Amino acid sequence: MFVVQSKLPTAEEMCELVPASKKIAGRKFAYDAELRRLQLGRKKLIVVCGPCAADNPEAVAEYVRALKKLSAKTPDLYVVARIYTAKPHSDGTGYPGVMFGDDGVDMSHGIAVARKMMIDCLSVGLPVADEILYPELYPYFSDLVSYAFVGARSSYDALHRAYASGLTVCCGVKNGLDGNVSAAVDSLNAVAMPSVLPIGGEVFATNGNEFAHIVLRGGMSEKGFVPNLGRENIAEAKRLLHAKALNDFVMVDLSHANSGKRAEVQLANARLVAANTNVNGVMAESYLHDGNGNEYGVSRTDECLSLEQTAELLQILQEGFATRIDK
Repeated sequence: MFVVQSKLPTAEEMCELVPASKKIAGRKFAYDAELRRLQLGRKKLIVVCGPCAADNPEAVAEYVRALKKLSAKTPDLYVVARIYTAKPHSDGTGYPGVMFGDDGVDMSHGIAVARKMMIDCLSVGLPVADEILYPELYPYFSDLVSYAFVGARSSYDALHRAYASGLTVCCGVKNGLDGNVSAAVDSLNAVAMPSVLPIGGEVFATNGNEFAHIVLRGGMSEKGFVPNLGRENIAEAKRLLHAKALNDFVMVDLSHANSGKRAEVQLANARLVAANTNVNGVMAESYLHDGNGNEYGVSRTDECLSLEQTAELLQILQEGFATRIDK
């Protein structure tokens, strides 16, 4: 049984309530183009970095300002701020994300807050990344997001694949919770292909997303976490992508199953992949302070690195990338 709790404003109405200025719109458009260019040219390492879940607008704004300053010290990195507005959970419990509002119900307020966070980020001078968890809500943020992601729990889902195939921004497609790289390549293939899907009582056709790519985030087995960021894993991913003539841009998630959900392991993972010429981008989870909990600037979901650790992480990636002979 479904019980209506409230009615959302349309995406157009929300964009009027929390508008992006012409300057912000132009900046976002430029970021879109630059990320596509970098994905093709691969002259810099794309780094998507931020809290596991963007929860507190003031803390996120403080974090983004600090991240912008850190990014200025790493010229070979192109830093994108991770501002995830909704969070999935394997067992259905946990913090749902800022988009659901303070009480978990007032989504209109939550969407407005999320838009404000993204606009603040663009004002600081960093592009925005978000996960497509609820495709029907993506239009509320499409004028602000330059990097979209299809998460591990969604990458096998037909609706998410078809929706992502209609996007024009760069889109990371994560391997599923099982860590299967071959299945991740199949998911990418679906996103790269034209598709047809129903949305809101209308049928849409897509062209396929040529700037979609896989993201290796590790997996789970009966024995526990199974990383897939080793040289052999990444080389195998490239081989499978070439076999299907797909975009061979490979992003590695330094966190999640690749870190055993221990934030500090991301530093070791960065050392492992920084100089690997087959790695074209990375994801990391960091916030103002390390760990997780309910304090200001601390992740309410998975553990995150602190700002100090993030500075170290970016320096590791910068130094490793600078040694690549084919960059």
